[in-house]
Amino acid sequence: MANASSNAVRALDILLMLGEAGVEGASLAEIATGMGQAKPAVHRSLASLLQRGFVEPTGKHGHYRLGPTIPMLARRQERLEPLILKFRPGMAEFARRTGHSVYMMVQAGVDAVCAELVTRSPQRQFSMGVGGRVPMGVAAGSVALMSMMSEAECAQLLDANAARYLSHPSVQHVDRSIVEAQVRDARRRGYAVNMAYYLPGEGGLGLPVPGSSLYETNVAISFTAPLEMMTETWIGQVIEELRDCMGTAIAPPAFSDSSASPATESAMNRTD
Repeated sequence: MANASSNAVRALDILLMLGEAGVEGASLAEIATGMGQAKPAVHRSLASLLQRGFVEPTGKHGHYRLGPTIPMLARRQERLEPLILKFRPGMAEFARRTGHSVYMMVQAGVDAVCAELVTRSPQRQFSMGVGGRVPMGVAAGSVALMSMMSEAECAQLLDANAARYLSHPSVQHVDRSIVEAQVRDARRRGYAVNMAYYLPGEGGLGLPVPGSSLYETNVAISFTAPLEMMTETWIGQVIEELRDCMGTAIAPPAFSDSSASPATESAMNRTD
């Protein structure tokens, strides 16, 4: 069982790595080096993924990229599409008013994934596009997602990602305790704040949006902003602008008080 588990993890890591590599793909040596795995083991996993269409060879000899099975499966997973349609108009309006690029973030295991991006700056080089992922706890969007979780769920994620916080690219030191403090601050405020931890001179804000029913996933609507703009007054004003643009799409969920998360209660009881 342990060997089967390690094979499955290796295959998943290959898919995630090729997802970042783009249409040009990556070579066997690049994949093995990036994963810290031996080439024969990686090659065996690649062979299995090739047989099932999860991976395909590129035009460049010895290179691989994601195969057609991936988008086919994605099209059959319709759970996020209603949420994208629900939140996109408000995201577009906020981008129109402010010029900020807006992200819709969702949880995917120990990571946060960008499910939608709305921008008015098509030529800008983004640190994350649709499908991009970061460890849960990195940047304002994923911190906002964690602020809606129970203490026990948060602690599990913090433990799982503690080593990843130390290795993730950043311009300031980030460790488990710092992310934990950011989550506490997000619960207190009702939104998450990133004061330029990851990009030089650029911070970000993340608004937690609890699912409107027990069957709808939580999301976070986030955006980046120049650090010099991010005074407490400006932060409060721009968050209200985002809430105004999102309108009824972020109405509090119809849960009972006993099931409301800390972030939900903060949103329902805020007086700012």
